[in-house]
Amino acid sequence: MKRRNEKQNVKLLGAASAIGIAAVAVSLIAAYSSTMKRLTPTQSGDDRTFSYSTSSGSSDVPVQNSVPNVPLDRGSSKTSGSSGNSKPESSKNSTSSSDAEEANRPVTVDIGNILPVEGEVSHPFSNGELVKSETLGVWKTHDGCDILCELGTDVKSMSEGVVKVIDNSSVYGVCVTVEQSNGLTVEYCGLAKELNVKAGTVVKQGEIIGKTGDTNQAEILQQPHLHLAVKQNGKWIDPMSVIDKTE
Repeated sequence: MKRRNEKQNVKLLGAASAIGIAAVAVSLIAAYSSTMKRLTPTQSGDDRTFSYSTSSGSSDVPVQNSVPNVPLDRGSSKTSGSSGNSKPESSKNSTSSSDAEEANRPVTVDIGNILPVEGEVSHPFSNGELVKSETLGVWKTHDGCDILCELGTDVKSMSEGVVKVIDNSSVYGVCVTVEQSNGLTVEYCGLAKELNVKAGTVVKQGEIIGKTGDTNQAEILQQPHLHLAVKQNGKWIDPMSVIDKTE
């Protein structure tokens, strides 16, 4: 009886060993098959080399999609990625150079654009570059241009359009946004609180919107000026690039 039990135990042990070996073999075959699927020939013929690639659906290598923390002039709660006297290593935003060139290409319009005020441009459009703010003391983009003029100077509409938004910002002061019929969106910032227009007003080219004031706190340490910003297809462009030079 004892020998019979020993024989049965030996048979069970042998069966278990066989099952384990079979499982290992299946696992190795599956791994080999998966690896071979990722090997692709780089040359036709008998003498071929293979390269290993991961599938597009899943990857064994983690992908890092880091975006540089570049501050925006406005439209973002973050005003700066760094402060102090040292300029950040990167002075470009995430927009590619080709996109920037396209955004700054002067538009072709049926109705031209005039300067809203006469004066020298003290702080030009930075085109995504970080520049040091005299008032805030930080590096940030300058998504418009500053045209020097005396306080109380009449600000004229660059072209015909409709006043869409009037905003009294704690940063850029009183800003009037006009959607022009030529496709541009124009922001006149740092105006005095007494305006000649309201939301919904249809303005003609050269019509007075208001007067320059001292409400622009983000640039209060600069000389008196109008902060002019222009968007084309939702992107900031250089306002001076769309001014009709024949005027």
